[in-house]
Amino acid sequence: MGQYASNCVEMLLREDNPRRPGRAGTYIFGQEFKDQPFFEQTPVLTEFMPITGNYMMMNGFPQEMERKVFTMKDGHKGGPFPKYNNNADKIMSFYGTDFDNLRDLGAHIEFHLGEGADEEVFHFDEPRTIFVPTGVRHGPIYITKFRRPLVMVCVFTQNSKQKCDITNAWDYKGDDAKIKEVIGDDMALYKSFYAENPK
Repeated sequence: MGQYASNCVEMLLREDNPRRPGRAGTYIFGQEFKDQPFFEQTPVLTEFMPITGNYMMMNGFPQEMERKVFTMKDGHKGGPFPKYNNNADKIMSFYGTDFDNLRDLGAHIEFHLGEGADEEVFHFDEPRTIFVPTGVRHGPIYITKFRRPLVMVCVFTQNSKQKCDITNAWDYKGDDAKIKEVIGDDMALYKSFYAENPK
C-alpha cells in the first residue's frame, strides 16, 4: 500500500427519514458529528446536496407551529433557523444539471446574508456562489420555480461541524408567506418533517 492509499475516501451519506421535501439526502466529506470517523487530513468540510423540488432551509418555523429545539447525534442543539458559523468561513455554491445550457440553474434562489441594516438578499436563476464570512448570519434560503434538479455544495473552512462552532439565530421568526410560496398552502408535509427530533 502506498502513502496515498487512504486518500480515496467514502463520503458519509445522511438520509432523512422521512425524506425531506425537495432534497435527496446529503453526501458529506469531513466530520458531521462528534466521534464520526473521517479523513482528518482534509482542511475543509464539504456537503453535497441534490435539490429535487421547491425547497427551503434555515427558514424558521411557521407562526402557527410550536418552535422546537432539536438535539442532534453529537448533542448539538439545532433547528430550521438561520445560522452563524462562529469559527469558519463558508462557501455555498449552486449549479444546474442542464448540460445543454449550463447557465440555467433550474430554479429561482432567494438567499439572505447578514442581518439588520447589513442584510443583503440575493435573487438568481443562474449558477452562483455565496461567500459567508465567519460570524455572519446566513439564511433563510428559498428555492422556488423549480424546473429540474440542481446541486448545492457547501464548503466550510474547518474539517468538522464541531470546529465550525455553528449556532442558531433562535429569535428568527419564520415568514409564513415565503414558506407557503415554497410548499403551498398545505403545511401538513412541513409539519410532519418537523414533528419529532431528527433521527
